[in-house]
Amino acid sequence: VVSTQSTGSSGINAEYGVFGNCPEFNLYELAFADDAPCLPLFEEGYCYAIHAKKYYGGDSVTYEQLASDVDNMSHLAHLACQYGRACFETVRDSLVFCHEEYPDFKDTVYTNLEG
Repeated sequence: VVSTQSTGSSGINAEYGVFGNCPEFNLYELAFADDAPCLPLFEEGYCYAIHAKKYYGGDSVTYEQLASDVDNMSHLAHLACQYGRACFETVRDSLVFCHEEYPDFKDTVYTNLEG
């Protein structure tokens, strides 16, 4: 078990990442757990990216390719509208909580990101 106080040489908490001084911000619970509010967005985005990589090939996509794929992007946008608000509100509420409960939260995140 990793202590909530342990940090690597970068200063990033090994268990909680850049949000290490706020263990209540749990990325797994927000994004990847079975009932996570952001899970549908991550699953659909990942699925789309995998199929797009196979379909388009290469490392970059042209505007012409994107223009021919508007229907798929429209579907992805509808999913974002359907699931995005719940995901956003949950993440926002978690970050606001961390900011209010941990006075050095914002500065610690900046330090960890720059680390």
